[in-house]
Amino acid sequence: MAKKKTIAELLRSKPIEITTGVTIEKSDPIYYNLAELKKQPEPLYRLDIPGYRYYYRIQNNEPIFYTSVTTLLKNTMPTSPHLIQWLISKGGDEGKAEAEERANYGTLYHAECGQLMINKTYDLDKLDKRVKEYCEIEKIEYKIEWVDEMRKDLLAFAQFLIDYKVQPLAVEIMLYHPYDGYAGALDLVCTLELEEKGFYGDTYLSGEKKGQPKESKKSFRRMAVIDLKSGKKGFYESYEIQLNAYREMWNFHFPELPVERIMNFSPKDWRGSPSYNLKDQTDSKNLGKLKSLVELNRIEESKRENRLTIISGKINLEKGLTDNVHEYTLTELIKQNV
Repeated sequence: MAKKKTIAELLRSKPIEITTGVTIEKSDPIYYNLAELKKQPEPLYRLDIPGYRYYYRIQNNEPIFYTSVTTLLKNTMPTSPHLIQWLISKGGDEGKAEAEERANYGTLYHAECGQLMINKTYDLDKLDKRVKEYCEIEKIEYKIEWVDEMRKDLLAFAQFLIDYKVQPLAVEIMLYHPYDGYAGALDLVCTLELEEKGFYGDTYLSGEKKGQPKESKKSFRRMAVIDLKSGKKGFYESYEIQLNAYREMWNFHFPELPVERIMNFSPKDWRGSPSYNLKDQTDSKNLGKLKSLVELNRIEESKRENRLTIISGKINLEKGLTDNVHEYTLTELIKQNV
C-alpha cells in the first residue's frame, strides 16, 4: 500500500539551480506498478533554461538530450487562436500573470490527482492545508479560491476513476523517444473499462432483419494514456499530438503492453453532481502531424547554438573582464554538475 506523501514529496525534489535561471531535476514517477510492468524506468533528468526545456539521460558518462514534447509543439505549431483571444481579452501582463497562476494550479492538481489514485482515498477537509503548503514551497501567493475549485475538480476526477474502473500502472512517468528526439512526462498510464459498439454475436429476433447480425455494446478493459488538463476551456489540437507522442514513447519502452487508447480529461465547472470532459483522441486525423513536426523540430534545433553565457565574479577594470564572462555548452554544464 502506497503511503500518503507530503506536497514536497509529490512535487519531487527541488530542482538544482546550476546557474541563474537554469535548473536540473531528476524525477521519479509518483506511482509505478513494477509487478505489472516488470522493469524499472530508465533514469531521466529535466533541464530547464529560460524559454526552453530539455530532458536528458546519461550514457557512457555523456548526456543525451531530448526536446520536451511541450517545447517541441510550442516551437513548431501556431499559437491557438482561442489562447490568443484570451490573452488579448486579459491584456498583456495581466494575461501572462493569470496564465502562470493557472499553470501553478494545474501542477498542484496533477499532484493531488496522483495522490487520490495511489491511496484510493482523499481527505477534502485537509485540502486547505495542502494548498497553503504548496504555495509556501513554491513561494507564490496563497489563493483561498483554489480550495473550493480543487475540491470540485478532485471530485470530478474521482467520478472518472469510478465510472471507468481505472487501474493505474504509472503516474507521472518520464520517458523519451530514442529516434525522434523528444521526451516528456505521461500523466497517467492505466487500464480502464470502455463500452464499445460492435457485432458480438447478437441477432435481430424479429422484423425484417430477423436473424441478421445486430450491433450491440460490450465492455472491454483497454490500455490507455490519459493526459490531465485542469483548464475548462476545451481541448486543443496540440493536445492530440502531445498524446500521440506519449503513446509512441510508451510503446517503444513497453511493447509488450501497447497503448490502445489516448484520451484527454478535464473537470467541468459542475453543479449538483461531479462531471468531467473525457475525449478519446485515438482516431484523430491530427495525430499524423507528429512526424512532420519532429522533422521541423530537427531543423529548429540545428539552428540553436545551445550555448549559455555565464556572467559572474567581481569586475576589475585593471584586470579586464576575462574572468567575468564564460561560455558553456549544455553538455559542459551538465558534466560540471553530475
